[in-house]
Amino acid sequence: MCGIAGYIGKKRIDKHLINHTLGLMKNRGPDNQSANDFKTNDIYVYLLHSRLSIIDLNERSDQPFRNKNHSLIFNGEIYNYIELRNDLKNKGHYFKTNSDTEVLIKSYEEYGQKCVQYFNGMWSFAIWDGNERRLLLSRDRFGEKPLFIYQTNHGLYFGSEIKFIQSLSKNKTEINLTMLTNYLGLGYKSLNKKNQTFFKKVFRLEYG
Repeated sequence: MCGIAGYIGKKRIDKHLINHTLGLMKNRGPDNQSANDFKTNDIYVYLLHSRLSIIDLNERSDQPFRNKNHSLIFNGEIYNYIELRNDLKNKGHYFKTNSDTEVLIKSYEEYGQKCVQYFNGMWSFAIWDGNERRLLLSRDRFGEKPLFIYQTNHGLYFGSEIKFIQSLSKNKTEINLTMLTNYLGLGYKSLNKKNQTFFKKVFRLEYG
């Protein structure tokens, strides 16, 4: 279980907020916490990651993981990464780690957004494509790994937990009383309707 968080938009986030958020993320991944930031024209991008090392324990597989002009933060596991790695090698890709993280980013470089069609596993990830100036967010087909999003008038926050978003945005967000009432009255069956959460304007990224 790793933790991811980030932002894309027109707001610059202070260093102390980045560090505070990384501290909150440590419970999801005690082995390494790190962040990257990018600026292109008037757009700021921040990628934060907290790692629980499972595959390729070496620090070379720490995240955010960068290759060429792409940067990845990833929570989960790609079960068929060895088969994908062999296919990508046959297509001319070179690997410097034994991680499924590198297989994921190389798959994106080979197949673009369609790379998710090749994955067998559970995941939530964010890839910043510096060439296209595009951020790709994805969750696995069954939504096993969490990813929440919070849209403001200046940009988009995202994270594995809502408290990461609250920390980065300095916004505690309002309680979603409708969601809370439905849950107290109807129980768990009321959850996951329209991807709402217990906080207004914070939604689950749709799975698949």
